[in-house]
Parts: sequence; structure tokens; C-alpha cells
Amino acid sequence: MGRYTFGKAEKLCSKLEIDALFKDGRSFKEFPIRVMYLSLEDSSANAKLLISVPKKRFKKAVSRNHIKRLIRETYRLNKSELIENWHNSEKYFALAFVYIGNEIPEFDDLTVVMKRVIDKLNTLEA
Repeated sequence: MGRYTFGKAEKLCSKLEIDALFKDGRSFKEFPIRVMYLSLEDSSANAKLLISVPKKRFKKAVSRNHIKRLIRETYRLNKSELIENWHNSEKYFALAFVYIGNEIPEFDDLTVVMKRVIDKLNTLEA
């Protein structure tokens, strides 16, 4: 069992990596989340994550921040299997979770979606 943390090393902050992710990355949808991913050469963490909620769909920052907290929490609680698998095979990925739904999700529904997302991410080739 892994540690349930989400530290600074796991956050995608580099402007260059973010630009490369949105320019060259691949994606798939698992409603209400669109997942973009890009293989990295080497990194301080096996997965670096960026979470985005569009201002166009949610005008109030409170709503956007609430959705981002929900996504971050569901990822934090379910990522151990993913990170363990990638650590063993020495894979490094930059990930972006873009929320594409129109309503604020329930935590339980988002947890089910996150498990499906992590299962798909586990099958990726570097």
C-alpha cells in the first residue's frame, strides 16, 4: 500500500512541460474528465498532474476550486496502483485532467470515474 500524499514533486508546474503536453500529448475521455498525457524522459515523480476546470463552464472561482479539490482528492486516494506500476517499469508521464462536465460532481461518482481513468492509464506504453 502506497502513501496517500500529493506533494509538490507530483504537481505539473513547468511551463515548458505544460506547453508540450497540450501540443504533443495524447488524450482520451472518461466523462466527465478528459485526460491528456505525455511520456517524459525523466522526472522527480512518475506522474506529474495538472487539473483544469474551464471558466467558461463555471463562472465562480468557488465552484472551480471545489471541483479541482474533488478531482485531486479522488486521484490522491486511488493513485497508488498506478504509481506502483509505473515505478516498477520506470515510466514517467505528465498528466492533465480537464473537467468537461456541466455540473458539480458528487465525490462517489468521481471516484468511480477516477478508478476507470487509472485503469486506462495503467495500460499506457511509454
